[in-house]
Amino acid sequence: MRFFLRLFAAFLFAYLPQTAFLQTTPPPAKPKLIVGIVVDQMRYDFLYRYYDQYGTQGFKRLMREGFSCENTHYNYIPTYTAPGHTAIYTGATPALSGIVGNEWWDPEWNAYRYVTTDTTVKTVGAPGKKVGRHSPRVLLSTTITDELRLSNNFASKVAGVCLKDRASILPAGHIPNAAYWFDDETGNWITSTYYPDSLGLPQWVQSFNAKRLPEQYLAKPWELDPTCKYTSSFAGWEKFNDGQYGKFPGELPYNLPEMRKQQGNGFGLLRFTPAGSALTVDFAIATLEGMQMGKGEAPDFLCLSFSSPDYCAHQFGIHGRETEDVYLQLDRQIARLLNYLDQQYGKNNVLVFLTADHGGGETPAHLNTIHIPAGVFDESLLEERLEKAIAAELGVNANFISWVGNQQVYLNWQAIGDLDADPDAIASIIGDYLRAQPGVYEVYTRGELTSLPTDYPLAAITRAGIHPRRSGDIIFQLDPAWHPDDRAFKKGGATHGSPYAYDTHVPLLWYGWKVPQGESVSPVNITDIAPTLAALLRIMEPNGNTGKVIEALWKR
Repeated sequence: MRFFLRLFAAFLFAYLPQTAFLQTTPPPAKPKLIVGIVVDQMRYDFLYRYYDQYGTQGFKRLMREGFSCENTHYNYIPTYTAPGHTAIYTGATPALSGIVGNEWWDPEWNAYRYVTTDTTVKTVGAPGKKVGRHSPRVLLSTTITDELRLSNNFASKVAGVCLKDRASILPAGHIPNAAYWFDDETGNWITSTYYPDSLGLPQWVQSFNAKRLPEQYLAKPWELDPTCKYTSSFAGWEKFNDGQYGKFPGELPYNLPEMRKQQGNGFGLLRFTPAGSALTVDFAIATLEGMQMGKGEAPDFLCLSFSSPDYCAHQFGIHGRETEDVYLQLDRQIARLLNYLDQQYGKNNVLVFLTADHGGGETPAHLNTIHIPAGVFDESLLEERLEKAIAAELGVNANFISWVGNQQVYLNWQAIGDLDADPDAIASIIGDYLRAQPGVYEVYTRGELTSLPTDYPLAAITRAGIHPRRSGDIIFQLDPAWHPDDRAFKKGGATHGSPYAYDTHVPLLWYGWKVPQGESVSPVNITDIAPTLAALLRIMEPNGNTGKVIEALWKR
């Protein structure tokens, strides 16, 4: 009998495809490495807008071999970089995470604050500069990366990598091993004294910086790839290349060495070009190797974010050839990263997810030329205009407003109290003024917002973005295709921040360890990513989490 069993087994091994045996091999109990990829300002439709131009090993590979949550949306506003990265990694909306914007009026400071600013720490990697004075201390919730390290007595290694400080710091959480971001002036990857090894950059980071790769990338012009057709870009789009950040005269190709010489802005140009993504992957691979990530018994976590698509779309808008080129080159960089992960760890040992911190809108100036309603609200002038409106009604000149931003008005409660003014009357004046302005959809005080029914348009998504100690006193929403950034994007370029689908609908792709092949159009909130990771890893979800596990990923 044993002879026949051996003979049968030998027959199966000889004549059946070996993949049949490999497919039944279960993945390891835990991945060696988790890589979270966030593409800054990537709309969901960019998966398909440029699909025919993508290669086979980047976005297409994630879609073909992984799982796509096709109906993933942000479930709060504002849709900005800092809240977006935070929601992905905490499972919490700003109402609980406290990250209500990239900047806001801080009542504790009684001043404007940038989200990760921390004056108690110092820059590491660019001595004497303020560019590194950042930490995650403002974040009120734990992250999935925090929970991973807490689950195994800090055996897991966690690192954040991004050109932008906030997009490296917030995902990596409160207790990572490292977080690194880019300094435009020196061209170095830097950190702060908040993190371990704060007496100096690790030797591997110093060695990487010594290669001077930013200089090499900016020594060449930005030219279109002759193998690509750029069929998704609009002809004559140059007149809408008018965003605030970079100064890119004319159209492609751009003489980056000459531009850098004329503008004297260090290495900042790199952020707008495809080279920004290439440098990010260069440093991500160096981080994996320098920190020996994925080599221990516990899973390690790399938080990786690509900022160049955001800078580029802000400058050139979503229909420029520059933006298309940035995505086609990003696709190649993602392929390079995936190939590296496969070679070093094996597909079944790495869990990868890719999403975006927000989408991006159309350029209002362009929409107006094709008879689609759109506009730009003059938010930068609003504080002055509101003060005049209040003074005219009350007959008193005073600073009744502390700050206006993120479509919120912060009242100056000290001045209101000193004058014994009626805050309800002031709120009413502000509301009446705003409702009379073109493009304003709705205005409410925080108190009015909390009393609105859940199905009132935009009420729930707005409430989810309001924190009781950090948000403004009066909130206003704009019509679709309107935005409030009149300083940067009144004539061209593009931005984001709204509650509408172009800003909330983002890609969500899963790949590798225990990930089934397929796709789903079932609704998914951005806050569902962190609890899904927690469930897959059998650890606690972050302590501010309000998301739910994506059940489709559990189907085998």
